Amino acid sequence: MNTMNFNWGEELHKTIVKSVTTSFGLDFLLFDDKIGGDVNTIHNVRQEIYASEKERQHYSSSLSENPYNSHEYHRHENYIKTNKAGKAQKKNGKLKDTYTGKTFAENDRINLDHIISAKEIHDDRGRVLAGLNGADLANDTSNLTFTDESLNKSKKADSMDVFIEKLQDQQEEIKTLRNKPILTDQEQRHLKNLEKRSGADFEKMRTEDKKSRKKYDTIINQKYYTSSKFAFNISQASLTNGFKMGTRQMMGLVLAEVWLEFRDRIPAIHQKHRENFDAQKFLGDMGDTLLAVWERIRGKFYQFLSAFKDGAIGGILSTVTTTMFNIIFTTQKMMVRLIREMWSHLVQAFKIMVFNPQNLTFGELTKAVSKIVAAGIAVTAGVIINEHLMTIFVFPFGSDLATFCSALATGLLTLVMDFFLEHSAIMKKLWAFIDCFKDKFQRGLEYYKKINIELDRYLKELSSLEFSMDTYELEYFSQCLCSVNSELEVEFILNKEIEHRNIDLPFEVGNMASVKNWLNSL
Repeated sequence: MNTMNFNWGEELHKTIVKSVTTSFGLDFLLFDDKIGGDVNTIHNVRQEIYASEKERQHYSSSLSENPYNSHEYHRHENYIKTNKAGKAQKKNGKLKDTYTGKTFAENDRINLDHIISAKEIHDDRGRVLAGLNGADLANDTSNLTFTDESLNKSKKADSMDVFIEKLQDQQEEIKTLRNKPILTDQEQRHLKNLEKRSGADFEKMRTEDKKSRKKYDTIINQKYYTSSKFAFNISQASLTNGFKMGTRQMMGLVLAEVWLEFRDRIPAIHQKHRENFDAQKFLGDMGDTLLAVWERIRGKFYQFLSAFKDGAIGGILSTVTTTMFNIIFTTQKMMVRLIREMWSHLVQAFKIMVFNPQNLTFGELTKAVSKIVAAGIAVTAGVIINEHLMTIFVFPFGSDLATFCSALATGLLTLVMDFFLEHSAIMKKLWAFIDCFKDKFQRGLEYYKKINIELDRYLKELSSLEFSMDTYELEYFSQCLCSVNSELEVEFILNKEIEHRNIDLPFEVGNMASVKNWLNSL
């Protein structure tokens, strides 16, 4: 096939129709893509992005029913136990200030600090989503450390980063006070407190905060992502999206086939009834068209079923993939859709690679997979174009126009890439080159396939020969042979038929010596 024989118009029409009815036409009915996907993750809820309104309401009610209580966090069993052990170490001169690195003197005033503040942990949306107790997390040994009382009280409920910024600002204030020639009593006391905090080692503070947060996040992540709650949510979302995706693919192909059948028949019906319209005959023709549509759909039932299955698998995998991404970062609406569309095509490519139902050669198999991946890339480009046009076409019916333009772009890209992969000279050479890498078994199989094709052709030609014997004569001859009871009678019937047909035998009938001589001559 070359460019002259390739019906670009027809192929483009089919491709656009399938794009409109699948990727762009039914999405708005079945899917409600949103930022962050359909499953709640620790990362997303900390950005106040919830997949379900139920979980958002749960967080609000949790804080309203159980507001932050400092006494609850500072009377925890491990807090009291750690505080006592620290005071004993201080008395022995072995306790160090974690934030400054200095060893405490016996008369220094110290506090046991929550590295991640208790208030921050209590208000953490990730903790509430995981269903963990805030006091237990805040008073984990990894989150408790000793520091100077002045540093601890100035830190309050701030995060470490915010606290360090405040301390850095205070450095400038210290310089200003020291440069003043005379200080009031109040300014002197304030400068003394500031100087106590000025010994803080910011790198040590950041290191301790990073270490504590790593342990804190690990506890929350392990609790939530191994919970039945998360398993149920991701399973429910995967199955729901799998069913929607399968339905979209199947219904899209059904609608495409319906349109293609109507498109072929409507012009003929219009031409037939244009001059002399008869309602009864018109309805009869429309009924015949509907029957033809039904037969067309019924004939491709297994294709639709396969499309549903592939779409369902793609929908499930896309949900799992989107959720995995959202554990690390928040996906935008367009990315959720792109992941879904790519998985739809990757499932088809994977199925061909693994099962190879048509027993394609390695080169043909590579070409088939390349076409599917290329179609996936075309749809991805169409989705990006669609999202961009939606922001531009804000006038009435703008969304419909954006959908058509996106489907048109997808169809053109699919057709061009498919044509290039199938018919371009360079790709033909590539597929032929890949086919060179065959083992002896593949080559032997291809050899016997060619022999089989040649035998089929020979038998077809042989069966077309005429033996100048009609079916009635052949049936009578067969009945005669079946009715006899001895070899002598069989010989008589055969001799009679030979004489009747004027068959020239290479030996004399009834002469055993003649028969032996003929056999020996073979």
